[in-house]
Amino acid sequence: MLASLFQLLLLCCLTLALSGCGAMLTASELVGAGGGSPHQVVESFLEDLNAALNDPALTDIEVRRGWAERLASHFAPSERVDQRAALGLMLARFAHGAANPAVGAYATLEVSFSGTEVIERHEDRALVRVVDGQLILRFYNAEGDLLRERTGGLIDLIGEQRGALPTLQVGGSWFMTEG
Repeated sequence: MLASLFQLLLLCCLTLALSGCGAMLTASELVGAGGGSPHQVVESFLEDLNAALNDPALTDIEVRRGWAERLASHFAPSERVDQRAALGLMLARFAHGAANPAVGAYATLEVSFSGTEVIERHEDRALVRVVDGQLILRFYNAEGDLLRERTGGLIDLIGEQRGALPTLQVGGSWFMTEG
């Protein structure tokens, strides 16, 4: 489930003591209308997640709240409260790890993928596979020299056993969902 997705991502962030690398988000950026297709909402979520993880102002509580709200807006309306809380916690711990990396002076985490594809669709539900999805963790010294790099499969880290992310159509829009 996606709730466990973020718990696992959170655990990975804590274990590796990652760092996030801004500006405050505007009200219009926080509004979640979903996506026009299953793959569009997944791609948009992953792009926003990547931007949030690399926001240099992520240590600011209001910036984190804004990102948690924006990321949660990609989920079905009935799941947003839970997702907002889980994402806010994940981002807070990630930001803390940014200030205290296990190796070097700072670290970055990049979400990388080459695309998405719908692998299964039934009426108002679809599974979206992330093509070449990876998380790339890089540790740097104070001068900005790369010390270490680790890469892991995005879906493997998420723990989604179906190998894809579930989406749900609500009205005319598609949203990510826990199941």
